[in-house]
Amino acid sequence: MKVLLVPFTMFMVSDYIDYWIGNLSDTFERGGVSLDVDVWTETFTPPMKCFDWSRRQYYSPCILDKLFSSFKEILDEYLVIGVGYIDGYDTGLNFVFGEADPLHRVAMVYTKRLDPSFYGEGYDWNRYAERVSKELVHELGHLLGLKHCRDPRCVMSFSNSVYDVDAKTRFFCDRCSMKLRNMLNI
Repeated sequence: MKVLLVPFTMFMVSDYIDYWIGNLSDTFERGGVSLDVDVWTETFTPPMKCFDWSRRQYYSPCILDKLFSSFKEILDEYLVIGVGYIDGYDTGLNFVFGEADPLHRVAMVYTKRLDPSFYGEGYDWNRYAERVSKELVHELGHLLGLKHCRDPRCVMSFSNSVYDVDAKTRFFCDRCSMKLRNMLNI
């Protein structure tokens, strides 16, 4: 399975990419899925037409549309996941940590609210890196067809707050692992 990580910012992304790739590969290998993760070599600037100035956030469906239109030539070969130190939202939600569009094989992880300093907790490399790892795995799980899980420790559980992200692991529960293997005929 080929995955393309697309950095939307260098800040709070470039120093973590190798760590995130290692965690993605490790998590999916434990689930029986081999990943080949590539990184887009340029920073993909989020379009300003997606930015809502009154909220100071990016509208996630607009970002997903831009990912799809920009990478549609390779989407038969790759699942594409954007990652950036920006804040995102969707209709009816104050914010999203990430969002996936399985039909178009694109997803985005918004890391600003995953940073402990966003909550006044100060800089913590490990906590931030682990939170983003969990959200990358979660969104890739959606791209592969998994839904939200009721097991609060499963990486596919819904996160309503950063504390929910902290409470879950970056691993699939047994039920989600089995679903993933069945969907991929492994």
